[in-house]
Amino acid sequence: MMKKTTIKDIAQAAGVSIATVSYILNDVKTQSISDETRVKVLKIAQQLKYVTNRTAQSLKIKKTGLIGILWFKDSEPSPWSELKYAKTISKIEQQCSALGYHVILMQIDSSEPSYKVIMERNLDGVFLINVDQERFATITPYFGFGIPVFVVDSYIEDSLFHKVMPDVKAGFEASIAMLGEAPQFLILDAYNNKQWMDVIKHVSGLPEERIHVYKDASGMRAFLAKHEHRPGIVLNEFIANQAAASHARFTAWCTCHCPEVLRDDIKRVSFRMSEYTSIVNLMNSYIDDAEYRNEEKFIILSVSS
Repeated sequence: MMKKTTIKDIAQAAGVSIATVSYILNDVKTQSISDETRVKVLKIAQQLKYVTNRTAQSLKIKKTGLIGILWFKDSEPSPWSELKYAKTISKIEQQCSALGYHVILMQIDSSEPSYKVIMERNLDGVFLINVDQERFATITPYFGFGIPVFVVDSYIEDSLFHKVMPDVKAGFEASIAMLGEAPQFLILDAYNNKQWMDVIKHVSGLPEERIHVYKDASGMRAFLAKHEHRPGIVLNEFIANQAAASHARFTAWCTCHCPEVLRDDIKRVSFRMSEYTSIVNLMNSYIDDAEYRNEEKFIILSVSS
């Protein structure tokens, strides 16, 4: 039988006192502890698979009934930025409500981020949407020990958090089938999370000169002019409608889950919004599990067309 991890083990691994570990794990507000130390201790506690005592477990079961949805605004806003995650947020909120939770939605601006609403609430679970690595590291200290955190459209380099993303590999396969050949160019939406964009680029197998990250319509038109007769892929249906004005041979990925905005003649790849039902149910099961510890899980939205 493996030796059970203790607070002393965590303190030794983190290089802090047992009291400091206790304050952090029990979320004691009266102690002044740096965010860096808090994150370090929580990560080590989860990596060592620390299980709280029965008293602490019973406290965790007393849920607040609050789920947080933190939507990080585009660092480079586009005309459709406000619509980009509208359906995703709506779907998560509907399912949370069906399970009896109240949802706190917070839009976080890149220029002046404020986490006051998080600090004032004890959340049972959290969805982070379109978050970059730097702000992710800044915000996670505000979440309690063992709180399930799901990140959407963000490739966070931390094995303790769940990642929700469209099935990129299946998306490329579906596009090849529709085009009748491999795509020769890729137009990407400008996500906040650079690592997520790098994943898409890598799976595409295309050289950098055949990949364009959207900034404005004129820049995209200049890029498309170099690939006038080539087939390609455009991520984001709003960008695809602009691309269709000067190019015809591409498939549009409906990453905003709004295929209805596309022109009828545009080939499209959609991803299953219905899978957010099981995603929210999964979070709910973790919230109800007194011994839950975050362990990395990739949750892939499958292709529906």
